[in-house]
Amino acid sequence: MLRAVLAAELLAMVLALVVATDLRDFVVNLGLHSLFVLWVTLASMFTLCFVGRFLTNPSVLQASSIVFATTATFTLIASVLGLLMSGGSDAANDLVASALFVFKNLVISLVITLVLLRYFYIHGQWEETVEADSAAKYDALQARMRPHFLFNSLNTIAHLVHIDPNKAEAALLDLADIMRLTLDKRSRIALKEELELTLAYLRMESLRLGEKRLHIKLDMDQNSLPLDMDIPPFLLQPLVENAVYHGVQPRQDGGLVTVSLYDAGDRLDVCVTNPLPPSGMSTHTKGNHIAQENMVKRLHLAYGDRANLKIQKNVQQYRVSFSIPKE
Repeated sequence: MLRAVLAAELLAMVLALVVATDLRDFVVNLGLHSLFVLWVTLASMFTLCFVGRFLTNPSVLQASSIVFATTATFTLIASVLGLLMSGGSDAANDLVASALFVFKNLVISLVITLVLLRYFYIHGQWEETVEADSAAKYDALQARMRPHFLFNSLNTIAHLVHIDPNKAEAALLDLADIMRLTLDKRSRIALKEELELTLAYLRMESLRLGEKRLHIKLDMDQNSLPLDMDIPPFLLQPLVENAVYHGVQPRQDGGLVTVSLYDAGDRLDVCVTNPLPPSGMSTHTKGNHIAQENMVKRLHLAYGDRANLKIQKNVQQYRVSFSIPKE
């Protein structure tokens, strides 16, 4: 609607410039042409919105015909009303001049409508192409977010089978839940599912690394969190996975991974903190950067400029955070 109104006002300005002889004449003509053009534009758009409620997937030809007929009808009505309101003028008294006035308005209206329809059609095709391309990129990026700890987890479960069958069974169920969501094709899942996935991953890693090495702190109030909020899958779990893999695993004494979620009104704030390994020790920095770049791209595809990934690093701690709008 905004684009159509701007185009209509631009048309009124051009028509006023064509007939104006001085500044005062331009202002008067701009007001008259704006009244005429905006009335036709808004009346046509409201009518088309109303008619669109009763149409189901019309063809391009059908939709174009309805648009042209609607615009022509309101242009004709506005032209006749204009002639009636200027009853004392020659144009109103002269049949030929009146017909020429109406015909000129109809031609201009239909030409502008044709241009706008072509613009909206090309713009719609472009948006569909961008959306399809974004979806393909998003799927490709998400396909790379598969947990890489599968074989380690299977080895851990195989080891637990003879030592603690109950823990082995619980670990196997957690692994099944993780892989089920990994293979899920949904573009959005509930925040509750993402939390369950993350906690299942942390339980698996606790079994592998040992509770004395991997310490976990959950800084969140699940009663106040929007657990039914829809988010793209694998937004939190990869950050936690990086924290364990790059921050805790290289340290002999392990470390603390803190997962924080806050309901910030119209946004959800997420933060993952982990310790840094001792200097000189391999931390798989390249893999960490690839995962973070992947996350940045996925956030951009999902939320555009409304989400930003922030990284803060000091001598002892590594902190990754992002904020996303509630949807």
